[in-house]
Amino acid sequence: MPVLHRTERGSVRTIPALLVTIGLAASLTACASDGAGTTPSSCAAPGAASAAVTASGAFGKEPKVTVPSGLTTTGTQVSVLRSGDGREIEDGTPALVEYTLVDGATGQVVQTSGYSGQTAPITAGAQNYGPLGTALECAHVGDRLAVAVPKSELSGSATSASGSSRKAEDAVIAVMDVKQAFDARATGTPQLAGDGMPAVVLAPSGAPGITIPSWDAPKDDALHLLRKGSGALLTAKDTAVIKYTAVSWAGSNGDSTVVGSNWTDGSGAQAIPLAKGQVIDGVRNAVLGHRVGDQVLAIVHQQSGTTAYVIDVLGKMPA
Repeated sequence: MPVLHRTERGSVRTIPALLVTIGLAASLTACASDGAGTTPSSCAAPGAASAAVTASGAFGKEPKVTVPSGLTTTGTQVSVLRSGDGREIEDGTPALVEYTLVDGATGQVVQTSGYSGQTAPITAGAQNYGPLGTALECAHVGDRLAVAVPKSELSGSATSASGSSRKAEDAVIAVMDVKQAFDARATGTPQLAGDGMPAVVLAPSGAPGITIPSWDAPKDDALHLLRKGSGALLTAKDTAVIKYTAVSWAGSNGDSTVVGSNWTDGSGAQAIPLAKGQVIDGVRNAVLGHRVGDQVLAIVHQQSGTTAYVIDVLGKMPA
């Protein structure tokens, strides 16, 4: 996998790094509807466990969460405690959330996002976030969700994150405020192909496929704009939200291979700081000075060899 970050200094807080208590390994997310009402069949339905959760306090601020002690669930359940009127979140959409985790066995808060606006985006449906990531697929920006998940499904001991447990077990409760969502793919206007550059084709989801030509790579780093966006201009003070695929440039020396892609590796969109020294120069240069909505093809020379990146610029983190 190619290295994007040079250092962790200044990076935003990631959710998997926080899930270290009550047996939580590396997961977060779920689905939406009001109270214990109905939901689309693709969403996790509300149920007795999620409906038993209350959370008071202003949206986006740490709430006071009340959960009955000894709360159990037979699968993932989601209730909407507060309905938002923002954009609907679909599979592959990165979203910014603030969250509080509660141990359903004790009713005690065990972890929060910090409510500082510095938590990295969660991509709805991304494998790394398990059943909690799945929930966001049906949510709207502005929702406050109560998500009840069997503890085993977050610890990685369950075989499925679909909420299909057959017996009741201790629940983990996540109260999640959905604050913002980004586009799932670059939405800019397609541009003409670049001479001598790799060919790029897009899957229906927007995931790029990169075909490396048979000739050798250019001697220097190179950039070509594949899609021209009209969103915010990104500066060195910003942290960009991106998706990328990277392919080695073998040229006449052998077969090129995919060396990294957050479209397919389960991690979803990534937040990268654009300050000097935070990200390898070739990737930083492919994003810095571009606009949200751009898709950039970057040829980057690294110690491991020459790599072709296709980078979708999806947004920027709040200041």
